[in-house]
Amino acid sequence: MTRPYSFRPSHRLRSAADFERVYRSGRRAGDGLFAVNALANDSGFARLGMSVSTRTVGNAVRRNRVRRIIRELFRLRHATLPPLDFVVTSRPGARAADRPAIELSLERLLAEAARKLAVAPALPPRH
Repeated sequence: MTRPYSFRPSHRLRSAADFERVYRSGRRAGDGLFAVNALANDSGFARLGMSVSTRTVGNAVRRNRVRRIIRELFRLRHATLPPLDFVVTSRPGARAADRPAIELSLERLLAEAARKLAVAPALPPRH
């Protein structure tokens, strides 16, 4: 029996190829704190990848804090998210943002990226 609020390894994007696929073919939503790319997947559930850099957020303590907040929000919302791969990329505004601002931004961006993907026309295959 799986717990409804767990964040299992299968819910994470890990390989560079997965990140590249989402960056290349996904839809983007962004604001001053984050950019969120989303792309449909075949796994049947949402997966998360993060790119939180020193340049945009700061030292390891700040980066890890932002990552923990992102993971926690994703873990709590996972059951309600569509089966998409999400890649969250930090922007300089995330450095000084407090937890409520980060959560509000991410909730809005996850929904916006999913909405854009649902209404976006299918692109013809590249050869």
